[in-house]
Parts: sequence; C-alpha cells; structure tokens
Amino acid sequence: MTLRNENMLNYARARLKKRKLSAAMWCDRMEEFKVPSRRKFDLAHCLVSTFKYVLDEAGAVSHLRRVAQSLRAGGIYVLGIHLTDYGTGRAEHERWVARRDGISVVCNTHTWPPDRRNRTEAMRTRLRISREGKTWTQETYWKFRTYNVAEARALLKAAPEFTLVACHDFRCDMALTRKLDDSYADVVMVLRRR
Repeated sequence: MTLRNENMLNYARARLKKRKLSAAMWCDRMEEFKVPSRRKFDLAHCLVSTFKYVLDEAGAVSHLRRVAQSLRAGGIYVLGIHLTDYGTGRAEHERWVARRDGISVVCNTHTWPPDRRNRTEAMRTRLRISREGKTWTQETYWKFRTYNVAEARALLKAAPEFTLVACHDFRCDMALTRKLDDSYADVVMVLRRR
C-alpha cells in the first residue's frame, strides 16, 4: 500500500494492530513507488479515481508499469476512474451524509468543467463534521487528470504489460461486465499482468 500521508499510515497501522493484522505500508508517490524487498503480489487495486491524482501522461504510464512490475505474471490490477465528458461544459455537485459513533459528516463535492487542453478538472470538497455538540468545516481544493474513453484506451496501450480483461461500473457487481465505452462514467477496469 502506498500513501503519501503519514497520518493515514498511522491510522491504518492502529486499525491493523487492533485487529491483530499486519501489512507492508510505506509513503511513496504513485508514479515513482518502489516495493520494499522487490516483493511480488497477486492483486493490486486503486479505486475511486485516486489514479487521477497523477497529473501527467508520463507519470500515469510510469505508475502502470510499476504496478505491473510488482505483480506476478497473471496478477490482477483493479483500477477505478471516473471518465470525463468534455461536452458537458457545466459544473457538477455531489453530496453525501454519513453518521457513525456520534460523528456526523456532510460532504459536498464540487467539480468545475474540465480543461480539455490541459486535461485537468478542478475540484473542491467541503466536509461539515459534527461531534460532541461541536461542528466545523474542512475544505480541500485540488486538480484531477481527465480521461475520456479514447484517452483511457491510449493509456492502456502505452502500458503493454497489461491486458484489459473486464470492465465494471462503480456498483462493482462482478456478474455485470461492461464495455469500455461512453455509456457510463464510473469505470472499474480489471487488468491482467502478461
């Protein structure tokens, strides 16, 4: 597992320890990571568009090749991304609410129209968190790299170490396979290491 935030790693370590589990974790960049001890794995995954934090094509290809190097032959990489519709020209908004253990979180995500020339889209997430009678707001701005179907196919072609074996939508119903096309935005690609 590669994360750039030590706080996230500390949280994950505490959860693993509580459950008497262990995992290899380290801080790294998606496009530059090196697996300690050159270990090989059967499965890797990157879901919910995290891959789109890699903002250029060279970094995206490097990431795919590094994942391939970390997998055994026949290993699987599950990659989820939100495909971009460059024709919309409008901002989008998503909202969700969650409550657990006395904590309430309201998340509002705003996405501005994509910049096709630079292949980026600006986003803002605003969290309203309530706990023990106190409420505060956290706000984050960032950019994602954009991919439409043709750009996703070109990226996969640039990483010949992988074969696309299946696509699903974000419902992740394994019985429902999809084509890699423009009929849906949230795609989960199942890639097999050659």
